Order: sequence, then structure tokens, then C-alpha cells
Amino acid sequence: MRPNLFTMLKMKMCFALLLVLSSVQVGWSQFTVSGTITTEEGEPVSGVSVGTDLPSGAVTVTDANGYYEIDVPSGSDFNIVPYYNADPLNGVSTFDMVMISNHILGVEALDSPYKLIAADVNRSSSISAFDIVEIRNLIWGIIQSFPNNSSWRFVEAGYAFPDPTNPFAGSLPETVGFNDVNADITGIDFVAIKIGDVNGTAITTLNPNTAFMSNINGNIFHDVDATCTETTGDTPLQNWKVRAVGANGTFYGSTQETGAYDIFLPEGTYDVQVIQPNLNWEACTGTIPGVTAGLLPMNNVDFAVQPVAECPAMEVELSTTFLRRCFENAYFVQYCNQGTLPATDVSLEITLDSFFTNVSSTLPWTAVNGNTYTFELGDVDVNECGSFWLTFLLSCDAELGQSHCTYAHVYPDSTCLPPSPLWSGADLVVTGECVGNEILFTITNTGEDMTEPVEYVVIEDVMIQMSVDDLLLEQGETRTVTVPANGATWRLEADEAAFHPFETFASATVEGCGTNGNGTVSLGFVNLFPMADGKPYEDLDCQENIGSYDPNDKTGLPLGVEDEHFIERGQDITYTIRFQNTGTDTAFNIVIIDELPASLDPATLRLLGSSHPFEFFLHGAGRVKFLFADIMLPDSNVNELLSHGFVKFSIAQKPDLPLGTTIENEAAIFFDFNEPIITNRTLHTLGENFLVEVAATNMLANGAEMEVFPNPFEAMTNFRFKGIEISDGTLTIFDQLGRPVKSVQFTGNTCRFDGTGFSSGVYYFKVENAGRGIAAGKVVVR
Repeated sequence: MRPNLFTMLKMKMCFALLLVLSSVQVGWSQFTVSGTITTEEGEPVSGVSVGTDLPSGAVTVTDANGYYEIDVPSGSDFNIVPYYNADPLNGVSTFDMVMISNHILGVEALDSPYKLIAADVNRSSSISAFDIVEIRNLIWGIIQSFPNNSSWRFVEAGYAFPDPTNPFAGSLPETVGFNDVNADITGIDFVAIKIGDVNGTAITTLNPNTAFMSNINGNIFHDVDATCTETTGDTPLQNWKVRAVGANGTFYGSTQETGAYDIFLPEGTYDVQVIQPNLNWEACTGTIPGVTAGLLPMNNVDFAVQPVAECPAMEVELSTTFLRRCFENAYFVQYCNQGTLPATDVSLEITLDSFFTNVSSTLPWTAVNGNTYTFELGDVDVNECGSFWLTFLLSCDAELGQSHCTYAHVYPDSTCLPPSPLWSGADLVVTGECVGNEILFTITNTGEDMTEPVEYVVIEDVMIQMSVDDLLLEQGETRTVTVPANGATWRLEADEAAFHPFETFASATVEGCGTNGNGTVSLGFVNLFPMADGKPYEDLDCQENIGSYDPNDKTGLPLGVEDEHFIERGQDITYTIRFQNTGTDTAFNIVIIDELPASLDPATLRLLGSSHPFEFFLHGAGRVKFLFADIMLPDSNVNELLSHGFVKFSIAQKPDLPLGTTIENEAAIFFDFNEPIITNRTLHTLGENFLVEVAATNMLANGAEMEVFPNPFEAMTNFRFKGIEISDGTLTIFDQLGRPVKSVQFTGNTCRFDGTGFSSGVYYFKVENAGRGIAAGKVVVR
């Protein structure tokens, strides 16, 4: 083998392979060299590139039988070289790691020289724990290929290993050389070895069109001295995202602690863009166009980032694994400064649910007022985050499935950039409380005078009971709305003024006030809808307490309405992935891999918190990895509370998705060398007008009014009219297909309707007076 031949041929065949030449005519006469490539077990391997080091660059590809033919000029000197370097995960699993570990420990030796070559992942001519580490990093997605090895190696068939227990003792014949060829040559066979696959599970039908991948890498840094070049004193920016956009698609990377990123992608030309996490930062050059990714990495595609405004910008997030009655539970509190200047004298207020008692914290609080705890956090530097745990007992008096809400507010709560000049400055806040036999909602304008009216709706469970479009409040003015305390979950949601800098709505929800006719309350409705916590310096987290649970699962909030889990287009989704070590020993390392669905935008992903420190990786078209290295998670038999963990992030939909689009997502959780645990699959469906509006449509003239109560009803309901005299009234009820199912004649201002025997569901009604329609709407039978 000639010096550096493997490297030269690798580069040369990348271009020749695109032509997939079956033969090349060179010179005045030629001969054919042929052979077969199979595995150790004799299974043919198709799709392998076979070439020579001749100037002609002749390349062919093995067929379904592993057979190849390649033409060479008469009298030429050359080497035959097989090559394939794609899909390194093919056949590689945690079981291979176990087999290699057993070989190293002397438990069970690998029984062939080819398996030993496959186990030498880092190509060091020895087998050690470093090979296991590289396989682990590949499975976890930390690396995209073997750094010092190709995906497959090929050894001349029939080669007699001097020492089969040490195939690295001599020089492996990975090419076959010829001199002065003057006849056809057959039987130049090779044994194919899939690197990392020691149990022989690799698929041998290879795809030559995916054989060559490249990468673009660089750094993102805070350009402290504003030179737009990296100099001493500039600081790296971690967990920033980068994307490369080209004809082959869009591919992502993310920065690590050093500010470095890698984007793995097919060869081609790309525009590389830095994704700024907020408007407080701006890159000197946001897009670097025309970056060519070839065989060799495209290095130093760097981005210098400078502040747009000089200011701190504090954010806070609340997270928990679960809430269980009669047990000790914990909230994880994370705060970060996403601004461009250090934040000084930072403080944080947390208001806990009234069912939480016996509170303790890993960070001492400085004041407590009822269930509100104040924490002094000192100074928080640019891009610095801090965290602590709040532990509490959830009262046994809570009803199973009841929702518990905790609120956090971090100060200073100023923002860097001024709001839109088109915003009126109005800022609505909605509160709700259970008062006797009714629920009192209060809408308060805590900002400037409203200049345009907005709408608000009142929702009972999942039914709109009231829709009002005339809310217009001056500064400090309030409007109150009362609804019956009937055991339902009531929600009032009001639109914020146009161009509000943070939120599109304000809302409050009251659960468990009063009881229905059966003496029960409706639960499980709070998290169907999004929370009104768009301000980054505030967070509201509501969780249902649970009984039995899956320790390794995934949730996506808001949960969405009905079985389809309807949410609105443009609604962000917050995912929490929970894990628990239910094994019999400590978990040293945990990796979570989430293949994002195509309907979500990887550029918008925001990390919201986790139970333990982790490294974040974003690769490919949307592959997310969370690496909890050295997590040392105890098993549940030793410490049940500390055996749990989680990671939480939010992400936006891609724009302009059609109605009816479904968003499904699941994650894989790896505990050390074990096979992955696949979580449940979350579901969301994009819809509109998916809430049942049971409030009657007002068709009455001259200021007349009509109300239907109760609505929904079980057997009886009332239709009451004000400002109009009904002399010859007819009430007709229709099913959802528009077929009349019952009519009632009445006079006067009230019609009592008996729906006994009606199936539960939505019905339509029409009211006529003397043959003229005066009102229409919907009613719901429970």
C-alpha cells in the first residue's frame, strides 16, 4: 500500500462516485479486474465504492451480489481500493458496547479477527474503553461519525492473519496492488467489516448516494470590544443555534461551552445563519452566504455578536417532575440574565399553591408572606443562569387530579428594547376567586388607557358560555364578571391590546368551586389551554396531582381540547421529558434524544430548565440531544425522590401550517449502556373554533335580550326574554344534522323546556314569534 493512499482515494472517489461509473475507457486497450465483497459470514455487500489510484479515477459500485468489475489500461500499475463511509450507526447498538466491554474484561472474548477489527473503533490498533466511549457518543448523537475511522473497512479475502487473536500485529491488506497488467484479473475479493458492529447485525444493502457527508464548524462569541473579529477578552456564547440552508435542505448545529458548533450535512453550498435568541443581540454578519461543504470540514465560519441595547433582561422558569398527594414534592426554579449587562440586586418572588406546606429550599429565602417567598439572588452576569429547589408537602386534602398553580416573578423586570410605538400601553390582568355560590372574575387594566375595545370569552370546561367584544378600560379601571359555582372549571380569557410586547391574551382559571348536581367537580381542564405568562420575567406553572404514573414519559402543554388535542395555529408547545432510574444500580450517564417533527421549527427551541446540568446538542434537520454526563442518578430503591429527573423546553410551530396538521412527538431515553426507553407519543392538532359556543346568538331587535339557563343542562332549561312580549311563540330544537327533534309552543317571557330522554351533545334552537324568527343559538345536554 502506498503512503497515504487511503486518504487520497477517499478524496478522489467522492467526486467520481457521483457519476457511479460502471467502467471507464482509458487508452487504446484495457482489461477488467473483478471480485466480490462479502461479510465474514459470506453475505454480499452492495453499494460499496471500488476504485483505483489511476489518473482516470475509475470507480464502480458493487451490485446486489457484492460483485464489481472495473476496467484498467493495459500495462498499468495500480491499487484496487474498496471504500464506504456512511451511516455509521448501521448495526451499532448498546449490545455491541456490552460485547466489547466483556472482551476487555476477559468475560467473553471476541472470537474472530474481523470482530476485533470492528471493535477497534478509534483505529488505535488496540481495543479499550475508548472504543466504547466513541460508540456511546455516536449512539447518543454527540458525534456524527467515527473521527479516526471509516464506517466500513475492507480486508483482502483469504488473508492469513499471523495472529488471529491480534489482527493488528501486521499491516492489514486493505488494498490489492498490480503491476504491468496485461490480462483480465478475477477473484479480487474482500471481507467487509462494519466498524462498531461486533454481533453482525448491520444491513449490507448500502446506499452509495449517502456515502459522503461533510460538516461546517465555527464559533459564536460576544464581541466585547466591538471589532467584529475574535480577540482576547471576547467570551463564548453557549446554546446558541446555527443553521445552514441549501439545495439539500436545512441543517442545524448548536454551540457548546466553548462557543463552538458543528453542522453535519451533505456536500453542497449553503448559506450559514446565526439564530439570535432574542432581540437584545445582533451579529456583525447574520448570514454568511455561499459556504461550500466538501470532504474536508469547512472551518472557522464564525459569528461575532454585539449588544443592540445595554441592559439586563431577567427571565424565570418553574418546573417539576410531578405532584403527588401526601408526598414530598419539589419545584425546580431557574433564572437567567438574557440581557447584555449584568443584573444587580436581583430578587425573586414565588407564590406557592395553598395546598403546599412544610416548605424548604436549597437557597434560603429572605422573607415570607403567607405562601409568597422572597429570595435575594445578588448580581447575575450576562448569559449567567442560576437555580435552586423548593421542596414541599402536598396536602392529603387535595382531590386526586386537582390542579395546583405556582407563580414566580423575578426583579428587575425591565426589558431591553422599547415596545412598539403602535401599542397603546394597555396591560390587562385577570384574576378569579371562588366567593360563596359564585365565581368572581376581575379584569383590570394595569397600563395606559385602552384605545380600542377587545373581546373576552368565558369558558365552562370546554364550552364558551359568554363572548363579549366591548371591553374598553381606562388606566386602573376594572370590569367584573360572575358565573355560578357549579363545580365546573371556569376560565376567562381576554385579548390584550394590539402590539402588546409580550402577550396576546390575559386569563384566569378557577377550578373546584362548588359542586354539580352529582356533588362532584370537573377536573383536568386547566392545562388544556395555554397559560397567560408571556412576560419573560414571570412564570405560571399549573400541574395536576397524580396517583400512579409512568416514570419515563413526555408531556406537551397546552394539552389541547378533545381527543384530537386541538390547539390554535401558532401556539408554542412546551415539552417536559421525565425520567426515573428504576433499575438496581446508579445511572452514571443519561441521554435523551428527540427527533423533532417536521411541523416544528428547531430555530425557535428554548431551554426552560432541567433537574440536573446537561449539555445540549442540535443536529441534522431537527435532532435534539440532552446529555446528562456523570449524573449519578440513584436507583429508586435507594432514594425514590432523587431517582427522578426531567428536561423542559418550548418550541414554535413552523409558520402557515394548514388546519388539521397533527404534531406528534416522542423521545428516547438512554440509561448508560441499556437499550433506550421510548416515551409515550404526544399529539396536537391544529384547529380553529374548536370550542363549543353555547351562548345564544342575539337576533333580537330594539335592545331586547334573551338568556338560556342552565346551559348545559341535564333535563330542564329555561329560555327567558327581556324587552319583548311573546304572544305566539314556538321553540324548536334541532339535532346536529339540522333535523327538528322537538317543538314547544309558549306565550309570555319564559319558556321552560323539558329535554328528558335527549342524548348528551350539542343541539341548535330557533325561537319564532308569530312565525317570525327572533332568536337562535346552541344548547348542550349533559
